[in-house]
Amino acid sequence: MFENPPADDVSEQAIYWFALLLDGAETDQDRQAFARWIEADETHRQAFLDIERLWAGTSSLDMSEPARTLGRRAFLGAGLAVGLVGAAGWYGRIIPHHPFADFAASRGERRNITVMPGIQAELASQTSLSLVQNQFGQTGLALHEGEVFIEHDGRQPGFFVQAAGLVTRPREAARFDISHYDAGGDVIAANGSLDVTLNAGHHSILPGQAMSFAPGDMGMPRPVDLAVRLAWRQGKLVFVGDPLAHVATVLQRWQPGKIIVLGEQLKKRPVTLVVNLDRTADILPLMGKALNVEVDQIGRYLTILRAA
Repeated sequence: MFENPPADDVSEQAIYWFALLLDGAETDQDRQAFARWIEADETHRQAFLDIERLWAGTSSLDMSEPARTLGRRAFLGAGLAVGLVGAAGWYGRIIPHHPFADFAASRGERRNITVMPGIQAELASQTSLSLVQNQFGQTGLALHEGEVFIEHDGRQPGFFVQAAGLVTRPREAARFDISHYDAGGDVIAANGSLDVTLNAGHHSILPGQAMSFAPGDMGMPRPVDLAVRLAWRQGKLVFVGDPLAHVATVLQRWQPGKIIVLGEQLKKRPVTLVVNLDRTADILPLMGKALNVEVDQIGRYLTILRAA
């Protein structure tokens, strides 16, 4: 059982109960108390569903349609079960996203590998790659998820990296970075030039430039601050005026658990800070003090950021 009882605020009560049930530390008395709480008022049930939707990653909550009556057994058998499976995936590599990848780095890990003669790769946290061949018999890499920094000395002229339909080819020797999370990603040229293709589209990326892409779409090359964007290779994360929601998303990739930011204004709040990747557990309490943000760390899996 958690040491602290539910607070007076309904949202805080919902967070308490959700975290308690998710952690699996509840007693029979807790279950009975939760059932009484959820049935006591419609606002309790709605607040609990809001937290569950946020946990599942829903970016917007549609409150216009009346919710169905949800029995406790149905909730525990469906919604919370989904949450528990998700938590296992976030916590370490209990349920890796791509279990059959040729190369992978677990949460919080940075890993260096030799892909083939003349090609080195550094994998960021939660990255998975596989060796693939195209129709011409050329060997390259498929980036399933994550971020990878490639050093190519030019000895493999047909080498390529594909991610979400985008194909990146270095021109002779090059050092470059590709990230692919959810539906989009970025390509960054550190040294040497790159040719990128997606469907019938083509761009050239010069050293010091980056380009964003998504399935079926790619942006235009733009200047990028390499020291900031590639700081993870030096064991740091650097944010310069980034929205708090983005900061939370990036931090989730490097430490266990999920971070939920409550409130649209708070999500947009600009953040400038440097994170030591060897001490990510310390950053949220410190960031809360610096930004005057309430930080509720509940159990091992859930952190709530909300306006003070």
